[in-house]
Amino acid sequence: MMFTKTIFNEALSCPTKLFYTKNDEYENQQKEDSFLEALAKGGYQVGELAKYKYSNDPITEEITVETLDYSEAILITNSKLNESKNVVIAEGAFSFKNFFVRVDILVRDGNKLKLIEVKSKSIGKNDVFIKGDKVKSSWQPYLYDLAFQTYVLEKALPNFEIDPYLLLIDKDEKASADGLNQLFKVKKDINGRTSIVVDKSFKGFNSGNLSILREIPMRETINKLNTLAVPNVNVPLENSQLVDFIPWAEALHTTKKRHWSKPSIQCKNCNYKKSHTLKKCGFSECWSNHNWEKIGKIAINQLNEPLITDLWMGLGGAKISKNVMSQNVPYISMLDSDLLKPTSNSDDKYPGMTPHERRVYQINSVKSKSSSYIFLKEKFMEFSKDWKYPLNMIDFETSTVALPYFKGMRPYETVAFQFSHHIMHEDGNVEHFNDYISWEPNTYPNVEFVKELKKSLESNGGTIFRYAAHENSVLNKIKDDLMQIKPDGFEELINFIDEITEYKNNEGERREGKRNMVDLAEVVRSFYYSPFAGGSNSIKQILPAIINDCKHLRERYSNEDLYGKSKEYSSLNFENHTWITNETNHDPYKTLHSFDKIEGLENTELFDDLGEVADGSAAMMAYNKLQWSYISDKERSLLKKALLQYCELDTLAMVIIMQGLFSLEERE
Repeated sequence: MMFTKTIFNEALSCPTKLFYTKNDEYENQQKEDSFLEALAKGGYQVGELAKYKYSNDPITEEITVETLDYSEAILITNSKLNESKNVVIAEGAFSFKNFFVRVDILVRDGNKLKLIEVKSKSIGKNDVFIKGDKVKSSWQPYLYDLAFQTYVLEKALPNFEIDPYLLLIDKDEKASADGLNQLFKVKKDINGRTSIVVDKSFKGFNSGNLSILREIPMRETINKLNTLAVPNVNVPLENSQLVDFIPWAEALHTTKKRHWSKPSIQCKNCNYKKSHTLKKCGFSECWSNHNWEKIGKIAINQLNEPLITDLWMGLGGAKISKNVMSQNVPYISMLDSDLLKPTSNSDDKYPGMTPHERRVYQINSVKSKSSSYIFLKEKFMEFSKDWKYPLNMIDFETSTVALPYFKGMRPYETVAFQFSHHIMHEDGNVEHFNDYISWEPNTYPNVEFVKELKKSLESNGGTIFRYAAHENSVLNKIKDDLMQIKPDGFEELINFIDEITEYKNNEGERREGKRNMVDLAEVVRSFYYSPFAGGSNSIKQILPAIINDCKHLRERYSNEDLYGKSKEYSSLNFENHTWITNETNHDPYKTLHSFDKIEGLENTELFDDLGEVADGSAAMMAYNKLQWSYISDKERSLLKKALLQYCELDTLAMVIIMQGLFSLEERE
């Protein structure tokens, strides 16, 4: 039961979690998987690249402590540390009493030790970590992570001077060569552990490719951090400073004493929620222990109706969350909606229900236990009267990773590798008109992506729809790229982007194209509310909700002969597909296979951690893995097909939602 960095971070987020951590009686759903997050952002590649900053040949010099066994890792680390007064150690292990850390990189120079925490987070010229006496929220995880390691090393190695550093991605630097990502390939060993294989052509720092890594001295920042209260109101005042919090949290963990925290909106993402197992639910125990206004403590089995954490709080900011929690009630049905009124009016670009009215609809439907939807059809029809047929639905798949794919790119630049385009005709006909995917490694797709999108959308003059802001943001980002690289015909491409997007700069100046995309997510938010979707406006929740509310859609899309390459509704990637079935609870996304169930990929370990294809992040991660992983041509082809089908469903989902909106009856 060592007190590790992971457990320390749990304590920072919620001290009560220390009681549940590594306690097998409680379910731990681990909502944020650090492996998947690191893989998605290219964190493993950054970690391997960083070794070349401090060692000319980290593989031959064997600077990495490979073993996962705590005791063995500590012995190997001590041996390496004592063999020379000038040594570099990667993933070194250190312990003090019950504390244990593994350090990304440690550089010994006499009695001085550089403790280097490598992160795939980017930093700009004007970024600051602490402003006044407040740690910037975006930097909190990284600073406290490093501070904890510094604390343990200072205790474990009192005869050394510890100098903490962050090694970050410099977002102002550009890659000096193509294929930097291709130099670090991901693979899994026979034990299922992820490792990085470095291309033999890579010659380390002399290549000039490592300028994107920026080393930042952090001693002054860590000293300041030690004097500040940790960012959690549930920590007792006498233990709130970091240097006092660390031993206090360790003692709670060791003694298995539970320190109760007050319920908060953050509890929504608690990883100690029970699903369908026989294990205990830490979340329920916390909420049943709290003294709620008027009702006091409640039994665990009473936490089975919509909780305040399920309330939609979009466009309300922190003030709405604060007003919700200040009422000190556990259920949505107990909320006083008058206490949630905003202080200012919302944007009237989509003139339907305001964000506050939407929250009131949700609260009232929970109170009355109503399953009836709300639809402002008259206002919707007025708003939609200027739409021009045919209606065009588009969806993009993109990737942003730390190590640039191509020369001249900065870290975390957007790579647009896929789109889908569905068309709704005025006579009711639906066709999957076009799609595009760039799949080969070391290929820069953005220019070709926009060219193909332009060709597709200029096939007609109808209104264009996106779902949420992603597509608009991506196109504006690609516009900046085009102005930098200036490919042939880039002026036409820029004019096309300007025509179908909107943009607001820091000075408040706004540009809106003549054929600016309509945000279907905002249309839904403004005119339609379904209790079936709860507080979510995600397309993954709205689609089954509107299918539930609209009998016409259920009948239409349960037809086995409706959708396919030679069917009434044409498809580019499905021979024949039935979207609504009882087995999938009328949810089209559940008709798609997860990666590990695609025929031909059942035994491909590389993709067994991607989850459902219907998970939006899976598309990005599949693309990333195929850029820097070892995979056969057959596996590549199968995954390409799966991703084309997934993106096709996203634009079909927009079609289904639009058909539902035109079919639903007015209901308030």
